[in-house]
Amino acid sequence: MKLTINDGGRKDAGYRGRGGDCVTRAIAIATDTPYRRVRLEMTEMVKEATGGIVRGVANGCVTPVAHAYLTARGWEAVPTPKGMYLNELPCSGRFIACMTTKRHWAAVINNTVNDTGESRYTRRTKTGWMKLHGYYRQTV
Repeated sequence: MKLTINDGGRKDAGYRGRGGDCVTRAIAIATDTPYRRVRLEMTEMVKEATGGIVRGVANGCVTPVAHAYLTARGWEAVPTPKGMYLNELPCSGRFIACMTTKRHWAAVINNTVNDTGESRYTRRTKTGWMKLHGYYRQTV
């Protein structure tokens, strides 16, 4: 499995610094949607879902909102068997990997992780690969 450094268009959209926006970034990359659009749409959804208590997705996004966003756009959640690792994803296609080890999401396109840094490996597992909660894939 390869790695491509990719911020999903975050910097080009005018956002600076380091954010905890892995969910927004992974969705923008995997769905090939402009980062700003994904961030604005998800911000509106998280405000509605929390009654305005959470005001944005700059520092993370709650899973139910990300799930609703993806399923409304033709993606499906695929729970993985316990102990499945990132390198066991199918080799072709577009996926959003939901990793347990660091509670991190990353886009995987044709066996290549697209992320802002190294997120494939960890010292916390026997294999060295990140474990998965599950992943999202396009249904169409």
